[in-house]
Amino acid sequence: MRSSLRALLLLSSALSIFVMSELPASAAQASEAGSVPTLPPVPQSDPFFGIVQAIHDPFHAVNAGARWERLVLWWSNVQPEGPGDWKPDGWFARNLIQNDKDRGIDPVAVVLHTPNWAASDPSAGPTSSPRNLQLPFDDPNNYWGQFLMRIAGEYAGLIDTWILWNEPDIYGQSGGNWTGTVEDFARMQMVGYQAIKRANPQARVVLAGTTYWWDLEQQRPQYLDRVLTALQSLPGAAENGAYFDAVSVHQYSNPLNCFTVPTLYQRILQQHGLNKPIWLDEANVPPYDDPLRVLPRGGLRASLEEQSNYIIECTALARAAGVQRFAVYKMRDEQPENEQYYGLVRNDGTPRPAYVAYQLAARELANVSDPVYFWSGSATPPSADEITALLASTASRPQFVWPGALNGVRLKRGSDRVTVLWNVSAAPLETGIPSSVPTATAIDKYGSSQPLVRGADGAFRLTLAPATNNTDARDASLVLVGGDPVIVVEPGAAGAMDALPRPIDACWGVPGSLVPPEPSPQEAWVAPNGYAVSGPWLDFFRSHGDMDYFGNPRSPVVADPLDAAQCIQYFQRVVLEWHPENPAEYRIQRRLLATEMSKDGAAPPETAAKANGSDYWFFPKGDRGLGHAVSNYAPDGSWIGFKSYFDVHGREDAFGYPIEAPTRIGGADGLERWTQRFQAAIFEYHAEYDRDGIKPGTTIPWRTWMVQLRLLGDGYLANHQLPFIAGNPTAHLPVPPPPTP
Repeated sequence: MRSSLRALLLLSSALSIFVMSELPASAAQASEAGSVPTLPPVPQSDPFFGIVQAIHDPFHAVNAGARWERLVLWWSNVQPEGPGDWKPDGWFARNLIQNDKDRGIDPVAVVLHTPNWAASDPSAGPTSSPRNLQLPFDDPNNYWGQFLMRIAGEYAGLIDTWILWNEPDIYGQSGGNWTGTVEDFARMQMVGYQAIKRANPQARVVLAGTTYWWDLEQQRPQYLDRVLTALQSLPGAAENGAYFDAVSVHQYSNPLNCFTVPTLYQRILQQHGLNKPIWLDEANVPPYDDPLRVLPRGGLRASLEEQSNYIIECTALARAAGVQRFAVYKMRDEQPENEQYYGLVRNDGTPRPAYVAYQLAARELANVSDPVYFWSGSATPPSADEITALLASTASRPQFVWPGALNGVRLKRGSDRVTVLWNVSAAPLETGIPSSVPTATAIDKYGSSQPLVRGADGAFRLTLAPATNNTDARDASLVLVGGDPVIVVEPGAAGAMDALPRPIDACWGVPGSLVPPEPSPQEAWVAPNGYAVSGPWLDFFRSHGDMDYFGNPRSPVVADPLDAAQCIQYFQRVVLEWHPENPAEYRIQRRLLATEMSKDGAAPPETAAKANGSDYWFFPKGDRGLGHAVSNYAPDGSWIGFKSYFDVHGREDAFGYPIEAPTRIGGADGLERWTQRFQAAIFEYHAEYDRDGIKPGTTIPWRTWMVQLRLLGDGYLANHQLPFIAGNPTAHLPVPPPPTP
């Protein structure tokens, strides 16, 4: 992650700011190593797109399609000597800001850096909280309030959005950004909000950008959570929206962060009863192979090509997270930070390839709606539990873990459907895109396009390039930036209800493997946990006991991670396999989980205790049995009803043969019950449900639940650490998509 000192260095040369003339770079510059041809100017139409300090190169910012910029304002530069001092020339010249405004780039100011005379702790320097914050915001001795009232009033109409401070979660070490307490910060925010709104009632006040990672790695509660608690405890918080209008966040290196952290922050807001926009106002990954300065591969850096991938993937994921404003850090290199350059454009005016990727993102992902992030193996769309498990993946790994090899974001743009696809495995990934339209266009990260024609299987096909970026030395098995993204534009398909793209694997073409995101009851049954069961899988489900037998699905129809040639679907109690070589009625088979998961195998065969009948059936050892019986009575003569359940729910076709006699075993709840193992299931007798009457609130007899099947499917997923959610999603062990670079 970048230097914590960066925010305090942004304006080290504030008095000598330069702006490039509005002329394109020369052909000689553009042909230098590390450059690709820029795209035609992108029309500015969507306020989502921003670039930090676009003022350093407005020509390239306008041509990139940026609609806003963030400018850092040092309080100490404007009032260096005392409250009566006022040096607005210590910031960007007003006419330069006005020029950007006239170009269609909306300026946003981030204010920080306490002057020494106003510091509550002068020894802390510019990171100190201001003095006298306990006074009313308009008190002459509340220096922070007085400064913000004046600056916001003077710039009203030119600058109407203010961010107060920067990365206050970075504290407690050398180079921290804030030395006050969380309560100090909340009061600083309250005073600033009131002062700015007094001077400019139309202004927005945004909560300072935080990183998420500093708190996570310091094993502290998230700063956002703590500061919201402090803000909501202040007088007038309820009437003033907790003294902020939006929340900003900063993320780098891994594009997955552009979805996960805004989503986490939105959940934190919801826990506080708040609904505020999220701004991702810093995002990028520094390159290590730029000819200007070659650095070692590693350190969470990327190649120039991977940096371009990052820009498109992060933009798409920010859209999917519902981010209101997005900005890349930054327009121009300026000074190196930890020897790294972050600019989309170098100081000599030559654009990096990432600049062209930004142009493409601003062109193709502007004015979109209904974004959905999805991945191979997810529900349609991803379930709440899947997203929760993704957000919890940093509990066991140093990064969020990509949940599938294929990743994508699907959006609507007018009448067209736009899908961004990329691969996070280290092998090429053939992908199918089911579509209702006959032709589409595939666009690479630099804007080159090629036509796509729908195949006989009703889908477009692409092969996605492998991922190569695994530059976190703490865990090299984790991919950060995905492979080359592809943007697929399907004209007129915005309203089509096609299934999401999926890899071309063992399940491609299998009935029921493609389910639209909002299927009709005829197309699929969507379980409460978000997974769908469709086609012959649903027929089998309905005809063999339904929920009572299978439980909820735990996955869509997927290729088995342990056997890529086998198509399967996981359920709580069973795993179903697709066998196309069988007659139609036997193409779906149960995996013999009880046998596969048993350490002991089948018990030694027995002899029949009595003649076969309605309460007892013996299967002699051989082609039609293993030498054990199923009975309605336990060995001690008590009623357990296993034979009746066995007969009603499909007999040996459903459960396989019994592999032992009934025995008493403790269950997951700690209670001992009569159980019996079959090849594909384990029966449990629940005496608490063996009673007359109807379960209150239902029309279902109590005895419906008298015999239950153990959750072997969930046990199988847990035993093999497979990438599907079973049980508590926050305790799910994430599995990186294999192979890794």
